[in-house]
Amino acid sequence: MDFGIISLGNHAISRMIPAIRGTGSRITHVYSTDRSKGERISKELGAEYSSELGVFLKKSFEAVYISSPNYLHFLHAKMSFESGKSVLLEKPATLKVQDTETLSRTSKREGLRFAVGFHLRFHPAIGEVKRSISSGLIGEPRFAFGKWTRNSPDYDTTIWRGKPEMAGGGSVVGIGVHVFDSFVNLFGREVESVKAYNFPKCSVVEDTMHSTFDFRNGFIATALSSRLISSDSNDLVIFGNEGSIIVTNFYSTTVSSKLFVNNKLLGEFDGKVDMYAEEVKDFVGRCEKIAGPEEALLSTKMHLYSQESACTGKSVPV
Repeated sequence: MDFGIISLGNHAISRMIPAIRGTGSRITHVYSTDRSKGERISKELGAEYSSELGVFLKKSFEAVYISSPNYLHFLHAKMSFESGKSVLLEKPATLKVQDTETLSRTSKREGLRFAVGFHLRFHPAIGEVKRSISSGLIGEPRFAFGKWTRNSPDYDTTIWRGKPEMAGGGSVVGIGVHVFDSFVNLFGREVESVKAYNFPKCSVVEDTMHSTFDFRNGFIATALSSRLISSDSNDLVIFGNEGSIIVTNFYSTTVSSKLFVNNKLLGEFDGKVDMYAEEVKDFVGRCEKIAGPEEALLSTKMHLYSQESACTGKSVPV
């Protein structure tokens, strides 16, 4: 598959561009408002550089990877769909529920692929966790806790990520949505409501978000994201009525985890697996594991309604 790239941030350059190229796809076109960087990266890739989005989208390629600032996700994805391109979009999908709904409808109408880059769906422990749950090793799952935190209070606060209307959130959109999606991936889409707390209270670009989700089957899942708390124990923990599952260091951009089921070591996973490459393979292939339009919409609701609940102090239906 031939890809075009919209925006050249660190994540795109260090992770996604190598993942796309490493899986056999080509990057044929690049769009960036930074001409110097755009021309340099395009030359390295053997791709054509465009400084105008309209010109870029008229070029002949099949899919676009979008990692532009959060507030531009909707515009860039919508224009890409309207130009006949499939879209692999970085999180958060958009900053409004109705915008994500529009992208979902447009992709389906045009018969194009639409996916959001939740790389943890491709963590090698996920298959083992699902098998442990389905085989009844912990009985009936009742509660899960996921923590992704890092002590980086000044992270990009001087650029667009520090502006509420551009970022749409702080730790919750940076890392919290990955925790949310891990719950959806493991326990389904039947999320009924959320009760959340954040710091500073009612701040859109918060430092810490604590969200508890009620699922329709009575399952409860709690997520903690923060840029004020150390990265110790960024684990996924699941409790059933007969046992527990722990994946150490699950919430990360690299793989270095141990899987414990009922306090017994079931597996160890290292950096031999590139989660981003696996994500691209699935997007190009069958789209079996990747977060699609329905998950994109649910993720948008979970992050926005967490913000609403944290500010109002009330539980919010999802």
